[in-house]
Amino acid sequence: MNRKFDAIVVGGGHNGLTCGAYLARAGKRTLVLEQKPVVGGASVTEEFSPGFRASTYSYILGHLHPKVIAELELKKFGLEYSPQPDVFNPTEDDGIIFTANPARTREQIARFSRKDAENYPKFFERLQSSVEILRRLQLETPVNPFRGDPAGLWKTARFAWRYRKSEAAFYDLVRALSMSAHDYVSRWFEHDLVKAKFMFWGTMGTSDGPYAPGSAFCIVANLVGQIGMNFCKGGMGAVAETISASGAAHGMEVQCDAWVEEIRVQGGRAVGVRLRSGEEIDAGRVISAASAKCTFLHMVGAEHLPDDFVEDVKGIRARGNGFKILCAVDRLPQYKGFSAERTGVDYPAYAHICPTPEYLERAYQEARFGWYSSDPYLSPNVPTHTDPSLAPEGKHVVVIYGGVTPHELRNSDWDRERPQMVRNAFAVMDRFAPGFSKSVIDHKAITPKDIEADINMPGGNADHGELSLDQLFFMRPVPRYADYRSPVKNLYQTGASTHPGGSVSALPGHNAAREILNDWRWRA
Repeated sequence: MNRKFDAIVVGGGHNGLTCGAYLARAGKRTLVLEQKPVVGGASVTEEFSPGFRASTYSYILGHLHPKVIAELELKKFGLEYSPQPDVFNPTEDDGIIFTANPARTREQIARFSRKDAENYPKFFERLQSSVEILRRLQLETPVNPFRGDPAGLWKTARFAWRYRKSEAAFYDLVRALSMSAHDYVSRWFEHDLVKAKFMFWGTMGTSDGPYAPGSAFCIVANLVGQIGMNFCKGGMGAVAETISASGAAHGMEVQCDAWVEEIRVQGGRAVGVRLRSGEEIDAGRVISAASAKCTFLHMVGAEHLPDDFVEDVKGIRARGNGFKILCAVDRLPQYKGFSAERTGVDYPAYAHICPTPEYLERAYQEARFGWYSSDPYLSPNVPTHTDPSLAPEGKHVVVIYGGVTPHELRNSDWDRERPQMVRNAFAVMDRFAPGFSKSVIDHKAITPKDIEADINMPGGNADHGELSLDQLFFMRPVPRYADYRSPVKNLYQTGASTHPGGSVSALPGHNAAREILNDWRWRA
């Protein structure tokens, strides 16, 4: 006899766990199925060298929503994090520390440009309205503005009414969605190092670089987090572990090493799943936290889906371009442009190496034609500066995020090119932090190809789909199905493919659970 649950969640990443935890708290018998031996997906901590552990994919805790933290009681279940507000943006002989203290940051900027120091608070003041709108939109279920039935019209009208006083903020947001990060930032700042600092944010979630139209939106999107930048104690795997513990306290079951081969559909309705082992498990609701491409192109047969829906899913752009290098080191990186006396900071545990806008853009230009950057931009962070438990005593972990590395290489492959990619990154580190490469005891390099193979993210894109105008809000993941539902009855979507997208926010899981429970009440 098949096992039977009220709900099965496919995928034990943090969003799948969040959705499952909310359903379990509502009294639904819920099973979360995870293909890997541990939960977490992209929010995982793993040993990459004997005695050294690191956050393999996501690495900074800044977007986890306070509502989810409170409602799932994550701190009660062991979630701990420490603030890391100081970001060092070095040149080869100097640099700026951007801190949570605006006055101190302005003093740093003024050494390079008094005008930029004056505009710094004005820039954030202007951005704030867009950030606040995005924060509100994060918790919305996207409406379909073209749905003409009474229920659809009512939902759209209610949405418009809620935002009736936000006209100016929406105009600013549309401007960010259409402008390049370079043009947006250049309206406020003149010095290359200051421009590059903010343009760096415009590189996250796009594949075309900071001079491309629409890249300014990523600057706004990277400011929506409400808990500040943090290092998570125990690495980012602790997020998934505490969400899982919260759900388990209310009866949620988690099964690892459980690869879902098929979401079973009968009579246009999801009725359960079939595992690779052959086991079939029944459920009243199935929720997929896997990417939309994996869900609908691999786990649900095309015969159960409208042709135009399948074509829309195939058209989702999910081009990964970032790499990670996890480094076990015998000493902290020493940036030659850093001065504790000048900056008032004891050590820069988090840095953005991108000294000029042109430096960032060149990295993208090389990758645009199927190659990887000879001078990659880098974001090294040292989690062991605040959490020494991740490395043996006296040693450290340095996690380097960088770009640009396309998923596929032209006339080569990553097995051949991976060593040179690492050498390029270490050469940049040595230029800004002399001797870094000699401090490396061991390392693990991760390309978009590796990400796709390991955690089923198409193209190695951490957002399951790029953050562009045609892939946001009521267009995410595809038109007409942005409300966490699908063309198949009782089959729901969550995860980074859905609104509001990637980052460790837990909001796709939170929002999807809300819609599922609403349907349950109406269809009970």
